[in-house]
Amino acid sequence: MINQRSKLWNYFLFGTVSFLVAFFISTDEINAQTEDVYKVLKINTEITEGKSKEVKPLFEGERRKIVQLTLRNEMRLDFHSVAEPLTIECIAGEGELIIETGDKTDKIELNPGTYITLESNVMHDVVGKPSVSIILTRFLSVKE
Repeated sequence: MINQRSKLWNYFLFGTVSFLVAFFISTDEINAQTEDVYKVLKINTEITEGKSKEVKPLFEGERRKIVQLTLRNEMRLDFHSVAEPLTIECIAGEGELIIETGDKTDKIELNPGTYITLESNVMHDVVGKPSVSIILTRFLSVKE
């Protein structure tokens, strides 16, 4: 009888230890998955002293790249285009987005809360009036 209790106790201990090991391993896997599915980005919501043009990378993933761009002292980017669609969100200051499509030019005021989508290969410029801070999100093509 004592030998049988000893075996049962050993089975119980073995089972408990196995369960705990499996639990902690699976918990680590769940935590790793959770950390991979989101990232909290810290942005500056006030324009302080700094360079006339400041680019702060916030995130780069397989499908998107996010930066905070701050233009001070009436700085402008100069006209350019990018191969991917993008969004522009003004978070501080005032500025202007200038979009050229063929012989047409559109000027959009950038104030906190302004959110703009822009298709790929569209000529555009951003100007601080006098300073503006925006979040740019580029939607990248899937790499095969």
